Amino acid sequence: MIEYLEKAVSAWFVGFFPATEIYVAVPLAIALGLDSVSSVFWPLLGNFSPVLLIEFLYEQLLRIPRLRSWFKRLRSERVIRYLNRWGGWFVFVMTPWTGVWAMAITLKFLGMRRRRILITTFISIFIYAVALATLIRFGVDWVS
Repeated sequence: MIEYLEKAVSAWFVGFFPATEIYVAVPLAIALGLDSVSSVFWPLLGNFSPVLLIEFLYEQLLRIPRLRSWFKRLRSERVIRYLNRWGGWFVFVMTPWTGVWAMAITLKFLGMRRRRILITTFISIFIYAVALATLIRFGVDWVS
């Protein structure tokens, strides 16, 4: 049990870390010998944790009146309407390329709704984690 927890925490941490995220965490989890579900679950949880952290910290920063007014000046009603209508597709495509940290921070500052950010980033990370784990398990070699 201790060995499993060490592997799970390692996969979670690598998924949480901004430079590695899901692309290193899933292969690491598989290399550590975690089963297929755990190889997706722990990196997914690690990679989704920053979204929750950013959401919480952003709400805390909004309690400071000067920052709240500055954040509101960064927003555009047109961008907010676009993000809340079509931003989900943008998140699905761009999260794996830009990273979840950059995506969550950008979306918060631009004014996307909390629920939409949480749902779309989770689904995006999940799809890419499952795809990556599947490709690795089937031995797809992109190098050759």
